[in-house]
Formats: sequence, structure tokens, C-alpha cells
Amino acid sequence: MTQPLADFLFECRNVLQDAWLHEAPGSGDVFARVLDAVAARMANPGAQVSEEFAREAALLLRGPDGRPVVAGYRRLRQTVLRLWRERSGADAEPAEEEGFHAAVDAVEEAALEAYVQGRLVSEREAEDASAGQEGSDEPGPRHWEDIFLHLGVGVGVMGPEDTTLVSTNPALARMHGQPTESLKGLRLEDLVAPESRGALPRHMAAVGSKLSHEYEALHLRRDGSRFPAFVHVTSLRDATGRRVGRAATVLDITGRRQAETERQRLLATIEAERSRLSAVLDQLPAGVLIAEAPSGRLLLGNRALESLLGHPFRPPSSVADYDAAHQMFSADSQLLPEDAWPMARALRTGETRTAEPFQVRRPDGTTAHLLGSSAPVRDASGNIVAGVVTLVDVTERRRAEETAREAALFGERFIAIVSHDLRNPLNAIQLSATKLLHGDALPERDRKAVSRIARSGERMARMISELLDFTRSRLGGGIPIERVPGDLRAVVRQAVDELEAAWPERSLTFQSGPGLYEGAWDADRLLQVVSNLGGNALQYSPPDSPIRFTLTDLGEQVVLEVHNSGTPIPPDVLPHLFNPFRRGGGVNPHGGLGLGLYIVEQVVKGHGGRIEVRSRALEGTVFRVLLPRGASAPAP
Repeated sequence: MTQPLADFLFECRNVLQDAWLHEAPGSGDVFARVLDAVAARMANPGAQVSEEFAREAALLLRGPDGRPVVAGYRRLRQTVLRLWRERSGADAEPAEEEGFHAAVDAVEEAALEAYVQGRLVSEREAEDASAGQEGSDEPGPRHWEDIFLHLGVGVGVMGPEDTTLVSTNPALARMHGQPTESLKGLRLEDLVAPESRGALPRHMAAVGSKLSHEYEALHLRRDGSRFPAFVHVTSLRDATGRRVGRAATVLDITGRRQAETERQRLLATIEAERSRLSAVLDQLPAGVLIAEAPSGRLLLGNRALESLLGHPFRPPSSVADYDAAHQMFSADSQLLPEDAWPMARALRTGETRTAEPFQVRRPDGTTAHLLGSSAPVRDASGNIVAGVVTLVDVTERRRAEETAREAALFGERFIAIVSHDLRNPLNAIQLSATKLLHGDALPERDRKAVSRIARSGERMARMISELLDFTRSRLGGGIPIERVPGDLRAVVRQAVDELEAAWPERSLTFQSGPGLYEGAWDADRLLQVVSNLGGNALQYSPPDSPIRFTLTDLGEQVVLEVHNSGTPIPPDVLPHLFNPFRRGGGVNPHGGLGLGLYIVEQVVKGHGGRIEVRSRALEGTVFRVLLPRGASAPAP
């Protein structure tokens, strides 16, 4: 938040004085006193500068040769504004600067008046002393007009009753583009642009009722051009207090006006950009909040915040107001403390978060699920100057996901129940068919029909077993694995024998390389792996192509490869090959549920292994299973 400039002058005197002394050694005390006077004048614009202080402040007008210059007060303005803008950044208020310039003008004019009065007194004293020295060969003091020869501020001396200029300095002449001699005898209004002359009598009248008066007016150059001027008129009095004349000091404030115009232009540009940004933010479906650092005071907020929160958004003035105004909860419904708010983290620690889940309780009792992203905004030096938070309402998406999750869970439980209940009637069918096949009274024609029933029952039993494995893996955290010591070669040999019996017309080969194949395995589950991979290879390969099973000892793990020469698996199918209820392309006369490869992968993962597939036209298709031996396996 911007610190008032008057407070800044009081509180940061030491910082300002150090900066001043770095450029102007030896004048720190006067500088500090002038700062106090400027701050007091800003706090009370009607306050008068005392004559005693004005004489002290006149020291800042003293140049290297003792003649007055305005560089001191110009450097004072630059030093104060530079340090204050660095402190306030882009939030510096133009009205504060205007008040500061007005206060400095008042102090500077009082100092200049004290300087002029002091020089006049010194001049008269010097003349009196010179007159008392009879026979002295030393020349008298120079005329007082020479005092202002190098003064950068324009000064014109008028008579006590009218505005006729009786003496001027070169700075006033240069300011108006005329020779110094040509100004003498002119009236002050002759130097003022016609449009400003109407107010001049009022200003001159004000000088008669008080010690000094100041105003702004447009002055006229010889070429007809105009420039804005700050004019300070003061009465000149003799030792008895009688007014003997009036002095007008004129400051060309063209640069200040240009700076003010540029500042106003920049402010208008910033405000236009701010309005455009606000209009864009109001069209966004996401809630956007921008706050300043470190206070958390709101800078921008859009309309979407109201629909997200369920009530009108109350702009906070600090981070502490967030928790009281808009309570927010974590994804697990825990109330977030103040320092856990995304805006607080962005402003205080510079933390950046993306799509962080939150909950907001609305006044109507509903809960909004939000995804919040937060980040700090830094300046060129890396300092945090603001924070940005975006909130996206994902309530409907969360509701749809929850509905889909519940539906999937219901379906899996339904499959498990139905599969389990089907086993009893299926067992009855298989037992009856087996009994009939082993009897002697069954005619040959009926025996074929019963054989078909028996084979269909076996297929149904395998399907039910796969469904139960599927639901067990989805609902129970994976297919259970029970490891016991054994030789993997025996498992593969048994699976190949069973496949040969079921596919007598096909050629199957099994080869194991040198090494040890003992380990801790779940033999029944690995038998299922070999059978499913072999059955898959038989289903998707030409009838005259062999199926090869290979075991290789790799030390800590054993590798099983199942190879067939069928049509390569399409590249778009490979990433989804082990998904449940999905079958590969091609004609499959023995089509199942599409759970075989899914169960293979689950069993392999249960053993701590992994499965890989490569499928190329020249090489064929190879399923490669890598199985660790298990804790009880002997060292190779």
C-alpha cells in the first residue's frame, strides 16, 4: 500500500538525509530542517513559514560564489520523489506529488524572500559603513541588482503602489525572451498572456493585505509563445516597516506541467488497460483474483467469483480477511487456515500451484469443488508485487466422475455376484456331462452332443474364472499370489502339454536354456499366464505356423517368451492390449471375454515382474515376461 508522502518525509528523514549528503556534503542539517517544514506545510497547506526558518532555509539558495541558485531546491525535489517512488512503485499518487511541489514552492519562495531581504539589509549597512569612512579609497558595494546576476529564478522589483518594473534580473529577461534593459519600465501585466491578465489585479490587491501572495499564470514571451509560471509576490519594507516596493519571483513550471501532463496521460493509459483487462476477466468462465503484495488488498476480481462462491464477492483488504469472508476447505473437507490459502502462499512465499483441488461451502448448503492455480507476480528485480489466483468450478465434472465410479463399482460387484452364482449350476452341468460320457449306454450320436456340452461347459468355466479374477483384481487390490518354491520349467511344460491336447493339429515347441529355474512362484497362476499367452498365440496365427515357448535364466530373474508368426498387432492396438474386455483384431473362432491378457498382466505384476510386447511383420509377435525369482529362490 502507498505510504503518504508527508509521512514518508517524517519517517524516512535519515534515509533522505544520507542520500542528500552523498550528493551535497555539509548541508545535511539544513536539508533535514527543510524536509520538516515541507512535511508540515503538506499537512497544513495554510501554515505560514516563519521568518527565522526562512533565513535558515535560504542557505540552500547559496551558490559556490555566494550568489543565489535554485539547484539546491531542484535537487531536493528530485531526491525525495525518487526515493518515494522507489518505495511506492506504480501506486504513487499524483495528488501527493502536487501537494509536495506546492509545499516546496512555498518554502523556496519564503527562503528567496528572506535571502533578498537579508541582502538588502547587508547592502544598506555596507553603504552606511562606506559613507562613514572618509577618505577611503575602497570602492562602494555593487548595486543590489548585481546580486541576482546569476540567479536562475526570475526576479522583478516594482514600486510600492503600481506594477511598473523598476529593476529586473537577467533570468527574468531570458524567461520572457527579451533583453534585460527592455523590461525596465514595463508593467508586470505586460509580461502576462492576455488570457491571464484579468486575474492580475486581484493578485496584486492580495499583496496589500498580507506579507506575500503566490499564484500561477500564463506568461508571454517576446515571440508570442506562452509558458506557465509560478509567481510569488512579496512586499519590501524598510527598517520602520514601511513598504518601499514589491518583488515578484517567477518560476517557469513548463517542465512540471509537462511532467504532470505525461503523468496524467500514463494514468489514463493505465486505467484504459485496466478497464480492458477487467472486461476480459469478466468474460472468463474461471474466477480470477489479483491482489497486491504483501497486504493482499484486492486489485482486480471478475464476475465469475460470485457464481463460484454462491454469493456476492466481498473484496478483501488484507490476507486476514479471506478466511473470514470466504471459507475454503481442502479436498478432504479440512478447513484451510489463513496461511494455507493459495493467495497467501503466492504473496508471502512466492509459491506456485497448478490445479490444486479445493472445496467451498455455499450459503445454500451446497459444496462447490474447485481447482485453484496460484502464482506470484514479480517485478524486474524479482520482488513479489502481486499474486494471481484462478479458480475453476469442476463440481459437475466431479459429480459425473463419482457417478461413473459408482456405476463401474456396481457393475464389477454385479459381475462378481453373477459369476459366483453361476458356478454351482455350471458344476452340475459339467458333472452330469462327464457322468454320461463315462457311461456305456449312451448312443454315439448322443455322445457327440454331450461332448459338445462338456466342452462348452469348460469354456464357460474358464470365462467365469476370468470374470472372478477380474472382479477380484478390481475390488480386492489385485489378484492374490501365493508363492511356493518350485521349478518354472515344470509349469511351462504342463501348460504346453495341455495346449497340445486342446490343439492337436498345431505345432508347439518348448525350449529352456542352460541355468537354474527354481524360485518362489504361484504355479497355478503362472500356469494361467502360459496358457493364456499360448492360447492367444494359437488364436491369432496361421494354422501351419509353430508356436515357440522359450525360458531363459538371467540370474535374479527368469524370462519367458511366447512367439508366433501371425499378422502383426496394429500400432494403435498395442497401447491398449492389456485393457480388460478388449480383444485383438482379426478373426477369432475361439473368442472370449477379452480378459485373458489383462489377467496375464495382473498375475505378472503380482509376482513383481513385467510383460513386454513387440510385433513386426518379419519377426512376428513376441510376448516377453520377466519374473523375479522371489524371496525363497536359491542363489544362481
